[in-house]
Amino acid sequence: MNRTTVAAAVLTATALSLTACGGTDGESTTASDTTLRTPTDAGRCTDDKVGGTITMGEFAMLPTFAPGQGHYGVRGAAESAALYDRLMRWNAEAGQFEPQLAESLEANDDNTVWTLTLREGVRFSNGDPVTATDVAFTVDLHKDPATRSAALTDALQVGSSRVVDDTTVEFTLTEPWSGFPILLSGAAGEVIPQQAYEAAGPEQWARNPIGAGAFTLGSYIPDQEVVLEPNPTYYGGPVCPTLRFIRIPGGQATLDSMQSGEIEVGFLRGAKFVAAARDADQQGFYEVISSGSTVNMNSGAAGYDGILTDVRARAAIAHAIDRTLADQRLTGGLGQPTSALLADSSRFYGGQEGPQYDPGKAQQLVEELKADKPEWRGELTLLVADAPEQTEAGVILKAMLDAAGFSVQMENAPVSQVIARQFTGDYEIVIGGLATSDADPASAFGSGLTPNGATNLTGINDPRLTAAIAEIKAARSLEDQKAAYNTLQEVHNTVIPFTVIANAEEYVIVDEAVKGVKPTLSSTMLFDGAYVEE
Repeated sequence: MNRTTVAAAVLTATALSLTACGGTDGESTTASDTTLRTPTDAGRCTDDKVGGTITMGEFAMLPTFAPGQGHYGVRGAAESAALYDRLMRWNAEAGQFEPQLAESLEANDDNTVWTLTLREGVRFSNGDPVTATDVAFTVDLHKDPATRSAALTDALQVGSSRVVDDTTVEFTLTEPWSGFPILLSGAAGEVIPQQAYEAAGPEQWARNPIGAGAFTLGSYIPDQEVVLEPNPTYYGGPVCPTLRFIRIPGGQATLDSMQSGEIEVGFLRGAKFVAAARDADQQGFYEVISSGSTVNMNSGAAGYDGILTDVRARAAIAHAIDRTLADQRLTGGLGQPTSALLADSSRFYGGQEGPQYDPGKAQQLVEELKADKPEWRGELTLLVADAPEQTEAGVILKAMLDAAGFSVQMENAPVSQVIARQFTGDYEIVIGGLATSDADPASAFGSGLTPNGATNLTGINDPRLTAAIAEIKAARSLEDQKAAYNTLQEVHNTVIPFTVIANAEEYVIVDEAVKGVKPTLSSTMLFDGAYVEE
């Protein structure tokens, strides 16, 4: 049996690199060329440190506390993780998964059967014990499409969950998967008490949840503010602060709020703002997100039957984008422009490249489409979030696509609406991005590229993509996984459901007085041990 405290998603794991740069469209100076300061380990909350409030500025607030919504740090995952806790944690510095609420997680020789053991004596905030039955119930919730969980795709790889005893559950997978612990490190690892959930019903639960985490819900104003209060019965020991989460639109506003003292923790996304935080010597937790900035192209979601159902239109968009020029204009050359699915800092990167900038080919494809479809004159509608940096990116993208023969109309909307519309297929093209963790990138790619995937926002349905992702998950050595990712890139270059613009850089800035915060998947912060130093 191989314990996840020793092995990560591959047999030979290395820590996540924090210093790589560049992309397939040209070299670029990155925000990480100068060392970013990670908070030092200052222990965790103790009885003498209880008190105070930590306010975090969110890029996007948690939509609801319904199961499966708090999957990504960019979308309020710290809020749900604080209330529910998680069974496992991804430790990027050590390059391995570690038990959090769980005691252990072990796999059989071919990674098809995983056995999870809970800690003894853990209780939900209502006093009920956390049991293996609750864990199995939670995973089944995420497997139900009606739950609309962001972890749906990964959860569906669990063929069965067998409760062995009160603290032990055995997961049998539908196929081998060495990165299975990522499922229990994300939203599906936020255990839901079956009895309380069924008594409340999904609608009431989304506003009044009960978890096993370090905090309980104090107040909740959707898309504005969430206040979480310390859970006096938390299994991990005393909980020090009250947590307050507020939405702050845009990176500059987040930096300004940090400077003014309005917040103590802030979520930054984008190389320009990471560089500004670095220049201000602001400590924090840094992560490179492969495929973090993309142009999503609706190829059939929600019944869309427009021009992008033709792969030639999608290819034209991919070839029309000068990623290096876009980076120069957006970040002053600080970012990581690329067309590849994986960042070259990823331990799985094997030299693969995506579609290259080729304006002549883009124009040729558009002219071909206009000749074949005389009723179409190049029209495209680009949905863009209202954050200043997103609007600027939209203007640049529009200019490049118009130069290739498209006629692009921009539509601005609040970031929460843009996110919601992507998930319902209510768009034609939109600037988006994957929340890919180097713990196991196949999780994000599987969710985004397979039929009925939880984050398959484009509606793509191609069996070649599904087969390529299955090959990645079954691969057991690092070299085999690299080869499998190369295959995925080759297929993706043919199908082009989205095109990568750049890797995203995320940096969660933390005030010097805040101690004991630790990161997990996708820049999600865990506050169970946090405290404020006077």
